[in-house]
Amino acid sequence: MNTLTSGRQLKNSLSITVVVLVLTGIAAVSWITIKEFRVQQTVYTKILQQKLDSTRSQFRMYLAPFPNFLHTLQLWEQSGMLDLEDSAGLEKLIIPLVDSTTQVASVYLIPPSGEYFCLTRTDDGWQSSLLDEKEPTCRTQSWYQDCLKNPTKPLHWSEYVFLPVLGEVGLVAGANGDSLVIGLGIRETNLDQFTAEAPITENGIFIRRNKDGNVVWVSPKHDNRMNINTSEELLVSSLPELQIIGRALMAWGENGQTYEAPFKFRRNGETWWGTFYPPLESTDPGDLGLIAPASDLGRRLESVTGWVTWIFAAVLGLAMLAVVMQAFAYSSKWRRFTQRRLKAPQSEEELQELVFQGESDQVEFKSTMRWNLHTDKPGKEIEKAWLKSVVAYLNTRGGFLLIGVADDGEILGLEGDKFKNEDKFLLHFDNLIKQHIGLQFASYINAEIRTLGQQQIFLVACDRCPEPVYLKIAEAEDFFIRMGPSTRSLPGSRVMGYLKERAE
Repeated sequence: MNTLTSGRQLKNSLSITVVVLVLTGIAAVSWITIKEFRVQQTVYTKILQQKLDSTRSQFRMYLAPFPNFLHTLQLWEQSGMLDLEDSAGLEKLIIPLVDSTTQVASVYLIPPSGEYFCLTRTDDGWQSSLLDEKEPTCRTQSWYQDCLKNPTKPLHWSEYVFLPVLGEVGLVAGANGDSLVIGLGIRETNLDQFTAEAPITENGIFIRRNKDGNVVWVSPKHDNRMNINTSEELLVSSLPELQIIGRALMAWGENGQTYEAPFKFRRNGETWWGTFYPPLESTDPGDLGLIAPASDLGRRLESVTGWVTWIFAAVLGLAMLAVVMQAFAYSSKWRRFTQRRLKAPQSEEELQELVFQGESDQVEFKSTMRWNLHTDKPGKEIEKAWLKSVVAYLNTRGGFLLIGVADDGEILGLEGDKFKNEDKFLLHFDNLIKQHIGLQFASYINAEIRTLGQQQIFLVACDRCPEPVYLKIAEAEDFFIRMGPSTRSLPGSRVMGYLKERAE
């Protein structure tokens, strides 16, 4: 009797142990699945935000000169410098302003009536002309009317319109002056060429949603060409991209049209993710968004049922091993996608402390951005020196470049570069980044002019970039890294090994 009782007790103990282990396994699998979903959601979100940040930065850098040019032309008009009867004088005044910015294709100076001035870029240079009411005129276009209705707004963007004289379709950025409406035109072909370089996923769609409801969109599957459609077309079109955009806008609305918050939706059995950013006043023509299928962003989530079935069919030890392996795999993903950005000094005291600490593996001083203080003239070698440091920071752990500070920490200021104003200084910096590093990396570079004591310096904060970054000089592309307080070039044969080591 005692033996039977002991056997039953042992059996009950084993049953309880098995039940506890099974329940523990189910709980562990359920926890892992939930954790996996959350991590995957974080991964999707970061991929979308990273690509949208990069694309948005490219568009903003591409369009950034237009508000400045319009403001300059408004000031010239107020001072009486824009005389429509003096075409030659207008050419001498305006061409130097816009010539280096290739995206500007035309300039329009439009009085309330009569002939208006048009300056257009051609293969042979610039050509000016006076257009009368009989020509295809800007006065009938909506952007011109918007400038008259809201004269205090610094900038109005058009939809795609016909650009007089050029004979092409494009966008116009317009602003109202004292007695003129001023417009700057961009060719549609230039925009198409630019958007072809936008970092969009293979099946993703980049969206610009205007306030009137019209949608401009770009998709690699449609040759990265900018397309525009009305809200009504989104509802009735048989084109898959338009149906997807319409469903995305509905899902965003159901999500409260919250900016910078990821949302997901399904279409034809496929999961899509999206996020929207608000427009930057006077730069973005509308809300900017990116939508992409989950298949572009990573593998699909595995179901809880599949894992539970597997756990009941496997040995508990293997299940625990799988738990460890999954936790390790996803913790690695988490580390890769949650790398901290460098925290730039916020106050003047923090900036002074950064200078006081001197140069290091993440801090470098440069006296000027372009001017050789020994020869007293601009030098490409000066530009190349700090561009190498920026590339090295992007390829290593990030860092700070301070322009206007001597090697010994003396604050020299920005006067040594001999720019006419801050806008010229910033535009030159943007052009060098675009030409020698690439706009696709603009979101990893944050630069601003800061006051330090009685001087101004230029602070460039570089975050670590997950992709390899090369310095492009002429036909050469060089890879740089930081080693201590110095910048070193890495031979092409060692780049892949270095990137592999950095990812581990």
